[in-house]
Amino acid sequence: MLRLLRLSLCVGIGLLSLSHQGFGDESPSEKKLAEKYKGLIDQLASPNKVPTVVNRESGSVTFPADYDAKTQLRIETVRQELCDHFQKALPFLIEAVDDKRYCMTIRWGEGPQAYHNRSVGEICDDLIRSHLEIYRDSIRFAGPDHWYRYSYDVSNEWWQMRKGKSLAELQIESINWAIELRQAEGEGRDGKRAAADIAALKKLRDGIASTRKPVKGDGMERMATPNKK
Repeated sequence: MLRLLRLSLCVGIGLLSLSHQGFGDESPSEKKLAEKYKGLIDQLASPNKVPTVVNRESGSVTFPADYDAKTQLRIETVRQELCDHFQKALPFLIEAVDDKRYCMTIRWGEGPQAYHNRSVGEICDDLIRSHLEIYRDSIRFAGPDHWYRYSYDVSNEWWQMRKGKSLAELQIESINWAIELRQAEGEGRDGKRAAADIAALKKLRDGIASTRKPVKGDGMERMATPNKK
C-alpha cells in the first residue's frame, strides 16, 4: 500500500511538472522562425520623416530634404522577402496590422488620390490582401464603392481558426467568399455580368483545387521615393 502511495505521488509530481512546462510552449525552431519574421517586420519601420502628401485636384508628395532613399530601398527589399515567404510570415503579418510606425509612401496610379503614407501595419495588411484577394481580376467592378465591398477581412481570431491551412486552401476560401457575395449581387440588375464573373471565379478556384498550388498574388502597392537629381 505504501509503495502504491509513493508511485501515485511520483506520477502526480511528474504531471505537475509537465503542466508547468506547458504543452503549448514554442519549440526552438518555432522561436527562431518567430524571431526572424518579427525582426523583418520591425525592419519595415522607416527612420525617415513622414512626407507631406496632397491629394486634391492632382496628387503630389513632398519628401523632407533629408529623406534617405537608400534606406527606403532596403525596406522595399525586406517587404519583398516577406512576400516571397508569405505563408511563413502570415501569422506575424497579422499580428502587426495595427503597427502605426511610418513605413513608406506609395503611389497608387495617377490622379487626385495617387499618393498615400503607409504605416508598417498597412503594408502588412497590403501583403496579406495581395495574396488572398486574388479574386479581384475575375470581377468587373462598377466603381470604387463596389471595389471596396470585396475587401477580405482577416484578424488574429480569423487566423486562430485557420492555423495549419495551406495558402492554396486559404485562397480557395477567399474565392468562395467572393463567389457568395457576387451571387447575392447577381440577383439584382446585373445578372448576366455577375454570372460571367462567377464562372471566372469558379474556374480560378477549381484550378487551385486541382493543382493544390496557390496562384501568384496580385502586385503590392508601389513605393514612391524622391526623384534622383
